[in-house]
Amino acid sequence: MLVDLQGAIDLHVHTHPCLFPRICDDFTAVQAAAGAGMGGIVLKCHHESTVSRAREVSRQVEGFHVFGGIVLNTYVGGINPAAVEAALKMGGKVVWMPTIDADYHARIHGSRGKYDVQEGGNTGEENGVAGISIFDSENNLTGNTLEVLKLVASYGAILATCHLAPEEIFALVQAARSEGIKKILITHPFFKVPKLSVEQLKELVALGATAEFGYCTVSPMWHYATIEEVFAAINTIGVEHAVLISDAGQRHNPMPQESLRVFAQCLFEKGLTEEEIRQMVVKKPAELLGIEAR
Repeated sequence: MLVDLQGAIDLHVHTHPCLFPRICDDFTAVQAAAGAGMGGIVLKCHHESTVSRAREVSRQVEGFHVFGGIVLNTYVGGINPAAVEAALKMGGKVVWMPTIDADYHARIHGSRGKYDVQEGGNTGEENGVAGISIFDSENNLTGNTLEVLKLVASYGAILATCHLAPEEIFALVQAARSEGIKKILITHPFFKVPKLSVEQLKELVALGATAEFGYCTVSPMWHYATIEEVFAAINTIGVEHAVLISDAGQRHNPMPQESLRVFAQCLFEKGLTEEEIRQMVVKKPAELLGIEAR
């Protein structure tokens, strides 16, 4: 059987404009996804809010959902409650914790703004600037982080953990649940950052989080995990606690909609059922976004 993407929603798509090279722009990604029968995508950018971009491109493709959000890197002021509130007031659906500017990302990759095979934006190398942490000097969540959590809770938005250190992720998820946040995504858990274990993932799911597994993690260029490892993890935590995303848009990966299809197809070939795939690419993403599944 060929996996059908009818109604699928990709919660994690990278497009141009961006300081990293991309395979497509917003409109091209949306047009291709709609042409594949998908129901929607969420645009993500490391360097700016995508809320306005999503609104504009959604007007060009009728009957297709396009949403945006904000990544809390230095380009928006880091852990900046004012920027978060503006993004959510204007219709943002996701607040992503720091990615390429996270302190943990900088430690693992050697600097900010870099991955193993690509570079985009400020690295901080010229002045030794450390990355962003959600911890203060006493390893407590900063005041701004707590303010951001209150905003995410009040708007019913999705909180995504991104490139924080494992210990930061646990503290964040626990605090988020205390604030009443119900939609928490553990961003690409098997990627080089944060590179969580299955046991850690089980603990986070038990706290109320959802694991976000992406094609980019298993792609030929990155290959930080195998399809077998993702399949085993999904079986361990349960399909109801997982979503599949492309995390694509890099020029060395297929177009996002094809990346998602290949990823889903591989997991189907390993033994997941058609209904289980649909749960992770249609039903759960729609639930997180607060829209009706197609």
